[in-house]
Amino acid sequence: MNINLKHNEKIIHELHPESSLLFLKKLPLTLLISISLIGTSQALTFFNNNSNNDLYGRTLSSTGIPDKWTNLESPLVDINIPKDWKLINDYNKYREITSRNENIRMTGPLNNPSKSDCMHILNNFQRYSGGNIGVNFNGITLKDCLFDLRARLYEGDQNYVLKLFERWAAEDGLTQPKDMEPGSKDYDYFRTISMVSGIYAQEKDHIKFSNTVKVWLADVLLNTQFRSFGGGGFRKRCLDPYLKPQIWGNDCSTPRFIYTEAMLVGGLALNNKEIFDEGIDSLQYITTLFDDKNIYSPWATRGIRAMGYHNQIPTWFSHFAVILDTVGYDLMEHEMPNGSKVHEVIKFSFDHVWEDDLSLFWPYIKMDRGTNFDKTYRELLKPLSERIYSPGNNGHPAKPQKVVRSSIRYVEKYQPELKEEFGYEEIYTRFVSGTRDFSDAYSYHSTPGDCSYCRADEYGMYHVDSAFDMHSIYKASGKVFLTE
Repeated sequence: MNINLKHNEKIIHELHPESSLLFLKKLPLTLLISISLIGTSQALTFFNNNSNNDLYGRTLSSTGIPDKWTNLESPLVDINIPKDWKLINDYNKYREITSRNENIRMTGPLNNPSKSDCMHILNNFQRYSGGNIGVNFNGITLKDCLFDLRARLYEGDQNYVLKLFERWAAEDGLTQPKDMEPGSKDYDYFRTISMVSGIYAQEKDHIKFSNTVKVWLADVLLNTQFRSFGGGGFRKRCLDPYLKPQIWGNDCSTPRFIYTEAMLVGGLALNNKEIFDEGIDSLQYITTLFDDKNIYSPWATRGIRAMGYHNQIPTWFSHFAVILDTVGYDLMEHEMPNGSKVHEVIKFSFDHVWEDDLSLFWPYIKMDRGTNFDKTYRELLKPLSERIYSPGNNGHPAKPQKVVRSSIRYVEKYQPELKEEFGYEEIYTRFVSGTRDFSDAYSYHSTPGDCSYCRADEYGMYHVDSAFDMHSIYKASGKVFLTE
């Protein structure tokens, strides 16, 4: 049968404004034939509900776990794990660099919880997971204590980490909650295993973890289930932003990136190819969710929150790139399914997230998903400095100097001018600004008692839910530091 690509491109474009002829030419012949026989809407509905017909071999159901997240074959799948893998080759240089970064904690009680409170919370993971839905102890959440754990290690308290990991390993203290929707407990679980996996990968040669910890961590990662356990089975994975059924948000939002990093570094640190390959497969799944403009569609659909999510793209991909540098793979030059290189996807976010004009994102933004019924997304039609966010839906992108620092692997090679424009300091002092004026956009209190937005030049060192100060790790990996 002769398929008229130009004709079907017009039809599909009506349902999928982001689609191009290049995208259409990649569609399976069965879908194109179905379009001709039964029409676009019915064909796409059938196509998207049948994982066997998905262009990238993805599954739609969020309650099952496929053997593979995608059918993509790329050089990523050929990576092998070196026998004596290290995240940081020159650990002494890394510690020398980190010792210069003072005051890495922001102000306020949540950023400075007591050690005893956090020991109680972390030793009772099942009770306190789910901070997103108000689970806390003395006002402190599990997330606060994970960030405190990261900070204490940074400050030199290796014994605190050792005792916690040994106790978790001995008592099997990180059982996946497998909670019902909206999945807040599992969100905390993914956040926790990523922190543990990352810390182990960074410190395995410098903290005397027992073999019990190694075996336990491998078991935790191998048995983690990245799926929904509720919602009656009707929540779908994020194959297509234009599908109407409710989406299981964890599939394509921050937990997916957290999970991917956990599996990548965990597999490398444990020399476990099965775990590492899961990380690679999950990374490739993420790459299938960018449209042909390099918009990460699942985050662009988040209404008023859209830019508050999309600003993470440079940081996460820079993290993944530094990790894969250790096995000789340059992720920045990796070609994604939409035809773009990873560094081009990062550039798109840097070029547009902090702009006044978000019209490129608007077809997605107005879908207004995952905002707790907050309908204020039209605020994003205003300039950045004039947008007003309702409590609990702070959609402001992270301060740009924070993202520049966290994305240094990308910035130094591809957009070094961002250092001057957005602000950058090699030794973290908590205060820096660039030539572009963001004072009107960021001079406000985001949360009572939290002054991270009181001044436009004040910023946190860490950007995402990760164990790593990736700026210092990158600088310690044979890069020039302080023009030495």
